[in-house]
Amino acid sequence: MKAEPVEVMFVINPSLWYRAMYPSGIIFLAAYLRQQGITCKIIDSALSQKRIPAKAREDLVLHAIRESKPKIVCFSASHIELAEVVRLNKRILEIDSTVKTIAGGSQPTYRPEDFLSNGFDFVCTGEGENTLLDFVLQARNPRPEWTTVKGLAWKNGGKIMHNLHRELMTEPEIDNLPMPAYDLIDRRYFEINTGLIRGLPLRGAMLLTTRGCPFNCSFCGCNLIFGRRLRYKSLVKIEEEIVYLKEKFNIEGLWIIDDTFTINREHVRGVSNILKRHNIIWGCQSRANTLDEDMIKTMKQCGCKQIDIGVESGSQRVLDDIIQKKITIQQVINAFYLARKYHIRTLANFMIGLPTETPAELEQTRQLAELIRADVYVFAIATPLPGTKLYEMVGVPISPDEYCQLDWCGGPLTQKFNKSEIPDLVAAKNALQKRFFIRSLFKSFASIDNLMFFFKRGSKLDRIKYILQYIMRAINART
Repeated sequence: MKAEPVEVMFVINPSLWYRAMYPSGIIFLAAYLRQQGITCKIIDSALSQKRIPAKAREDLVLHAIRESKPKIVCFSASHIELAEVVRLNKRILEIDSTVKTIAGGSQPTYRPEDFLSNGFDFVCTGEGENTLLDFVLQARNPRPEWTTVKGLAWKNGGKIMHNLHRELMTEPEIDNLPMPAYDLIDRRYFEINTGLIRGLPLRGAMLLTTRGCPFNCSFCGCNLIFGRRLRYKSLVKIEEEIVYLKEKFNIEGLWIIDDTFTINREHVRGVSNILKRHNIIWGCQSRANTLDEDMIKTMKQCGCKQIDIGVESGSQRVLDDIIQKKITIQQVINAFYLARKYHIRTLANFMIGLPTETPAELEQTRQLAELIRADVYVFAIATPLPGTKLYEMVGVPISPDEYCQLDWCGGPLTQKFNKSEIPDLVAAKNALQKRFFIRSLFKSFASIDNLMFFFKRGSKLDRIKYILQYIMRAINART
């Protein structure tokens, strides 16, 4: 049966298929366009009933585009996916040169010229809903006036143009957004997996309750897209989304994808109570300086299973002068103590190899990791993403061809961008990861809370299968 034509096609990059966490931005954009009467479709792993190699995935994407004949094809890309998106874009335009293609997301926002110099004619920078809507409406015109589309970067002949900046949505506008287009993505995202709340085999989804981040860490560029002012979705809209996900997909858990969920006490309390009311277990990201005993106690009582906390370094100098994290070592210690007290599992994120970091400061990081007694440890190598302060600190240009080689675990560019005094960052990271590997692996799936969850639920054979797969992936990643 031939596919129905659509006006706008969104592509979830084939390299991201089969993961537990779907690209949430795409389902927000598709829902918004659909609300305006624009026909949309999302291409993802639903095209194949079994896992297939990357080249075969790309071929399926191209086949779907031939069938649906979209007027516009939209991509979202991080730095890692730039080469993939550029390659797919080129192949699409070879099929139909009249198709308009546009890239958005983090890397197109940070460095639009890298996409416009590699086959794209249009880039959406910043928050995407209104920019993309205006772009689609202009694309319908025989003589589109691209200069009127705020937030758009584009090519006029051979010249790269940057239009006026797009204002961020207000809270009332965010609250009027439709339900994300969950119905347009593969239902397998909502089947049992261990990737949502690390190691816990459950049916889950992701939930965004705020946009923006008031902090300005040097390694992060998220506020270039969503701004520094925190904008809240109303509790009514949040509850509607939770009810929808539970009724349509029978979810058991949620991962809250806010950059920092725990900034506003009343918001945390309100969302937590909704999750408790619907018997949803959940996890979130936090900062050590936003957690206190009353908040953690409330979160625990309302079903919180895990908090991910960015510790980054055991050196106060590195935290203050390099990362500009605005937290103290004592706040980190207190946060992990309180989480242990109330039996909430913690994941501690560390970053090594920051500019000017010394071996003595690396040892301080190891000592702090021991002291906080986290349940899961993740150690990464500082990676200077274009658009961040860290990139400016490192001061070494990164070309588009090098993006896919940037690797938090260590890769061919690690030493090129190493401005620390630690001679071998990969060896240092591996030594830290090895030291905490068994604890992290065991605590991921074998805590008392996790075991109680497992024994109270059905589909035990499926859950055991996913736990075994999780263990094998962790062991293979280590080796």
